[in-house]
Amino acid sequence: MSDFETAHQLEQAKASHHGIPAELSFEHVIKNRTIPPCSLNDFMDYLYYVEHNAESLQFFLWYCDYVERWSGLLPRQKALSQPWDPENAKEPRSRFITYSHKRARSDKIGKIMTILEMDSEKKARESFDGQTARGSISTTASRDSSRPRTPPPAILSPTGSTKEDWQPFTIQPFRDEISRVVRQYIVEGAPRQLNLSAKDREWCLRASQHTTHPSALLPAFTVAEANLRSRHPGFVRWARSNTNKSRMVFARAVGVLLIMLGFAIDILLILSRRSHFLRIVCLIPWWPGITSFIAGCQCLCVILHFKNVRQRSPWEQEIFDEGDIKKGSSPRTSTDGRQQHPRQNDSISSTTSSRVDPLRKETLQTFGPKNDYTREEDWVVSYRRKNLVYKIFDETIPVQNRAVRMLQDRTVFFAVLWGGVGASVLTVGSLFIPSRNLI
Repeated sequence: MSDFETAHQLEQAKASHHGIPAELSFEHVIKNRTIPPCSLNDFMDYLYYVEHNAESLQFFLWYCDYVERWSGLLPRQKALSQPWDPENAKEPRSRFITYSHKRARSDKIGKIMTILEMDSEKKARESFDGQTARGSISTTASRDSSRPRTPPPAILSPTGSTKEDWQPFTIQPFRDEISRVVRQYIVEGAPRQLNLSAKDREWCLRASQHTTHPSALLPAFTVAEANLRSRHPGFVRWARSNTNKSRMVFARAVGVLLIMLGFAIDILLILSRRSHFLRIVCLIPWWPGITSFIAGCQCLCVILHFKNVRQRSPWEQEIFDEGDIKKGSSPRTSTDGRQQHPRQNDSISSTTSSRVDPLRKETLQTFGPKNDYTREEDWVVSYRRKNLVYKIFDETIPVQNRAVRMLQDRTVFFAVLWGGVGASVLTVGSLFIPSRNLI
């Protein structure tokens, strides 16, 4: 992704954020300060199951946590890894990568670097002593202390190879973790490869070989943030919905049927000898019909809205067992309303904080297998076999987020308003049609 595309994504995100409450802002969601259906877990579910693009959030959360841990290091530890400056960097003679271009530091990157360095000495004196600092440097090494200590693997260059006499600076803080992140997200063909331009990828690879300072991966962070901000408005609209696809189609169908019923009654009254003022009764099916159709187009069910509930997403439900499938019974609900995914890797990086993985959710883990969006999970097969009637009248849970409720109120209000306007226009128009006196 080029710098122009990144800037374009940010401009689009700013334009589409109009109308989103401050409580549902990108910053609040990322910091996990919102509650379902707009929590951090819900954002990950949206990116993973709907957008099929979860790598940016996985890397973004790790980077934010890494910056926080880096800012807590002692000054003498930070001195081992200086901020990356491609102009002043000197490589060993055996290095074969040439770096001819110069990347202009944006205002945002400069602000991040200022935040990283400010009051570092004060924080270090108050929060860390020498023993804690030594533990921070060798976090990964202490976790694997039972195994023989070997030098960390070299980071691949943009061409996919390394010089035999080149080794990363192993005494730098978090060196093993940086090398692992680069292999997981940055290198070409990585399990969770980010959509970086060749220029940004080369920057990150070259910088991460020289320093573990957060500036080494700033281009990747900038691209990931732009991608997430551009998808945030779509996530809020998705979270505003209170129906599944089957219920949404059903709500639209009910709206169309009511509208057609109103036309049928109106035609009968036009053909009859009764007073044409009696045609006002057509307002009764037209108004709710148009309202239901408009709300259904916005993925909202008016009935569920007035009950202040929403239907569970398919991945939030428990899996059918064979007996339930044969009987056609509805699935059992879990205590927290979320399918419990088995953890595939219990030894996933103990260096990450709880903010990166608030609920031990598998897809929020920094390290792990490739995100396989083509693999059908158990809930996919189970939900596909589910009876259509059960999908339409699926289990519901209360809408906890007041900001989401406010968005739903506004959508339903305009649906009722335009439904009333449309029904009134049809009714008034019907009054001017002369009676045929055929019935």
